[in-house]
Amino acid sequence: MSKTTISRGNISNNSVVQAALGSTSISGTSTEVTFTVPGVQPTDVVVATFDGTLVTGISIGNAYTNTANQVIVRLINSTGSSATQTAGTLLIQVLSCEDSPIPANVV
Repeated sequence: MSKTTISRGNISNNSVVQAALGSTSISGTSTEVTFTVPGVQPTDVVVATFDGTLVTGISIGNAYTNTANQVIVRLINSTGSSATQTAGTLLIQVLSCEDSPIPANVV
């Protein structure tokens, strides 16, 4: 794909993949779950959503990648006690930037 004329973090690829989330116990305030996602690069931006209903008090805190082919999703437990998220499917959106590293400004 050829570059655009504006070189400021344009998205060159936008993909969505599914990842199976097994039943996950969260005894503290959060836990991180690691998924293998072929093709993901450390410079990509990732966003995760749960395709279904999250257990009351559990939410997705953030998703990130710092290693090729790996996405880490942080689940947050705001119940004040141990909670278990039932198994389901995560939808992971992968945004690949045209420039790497991603620019720190927009001008």
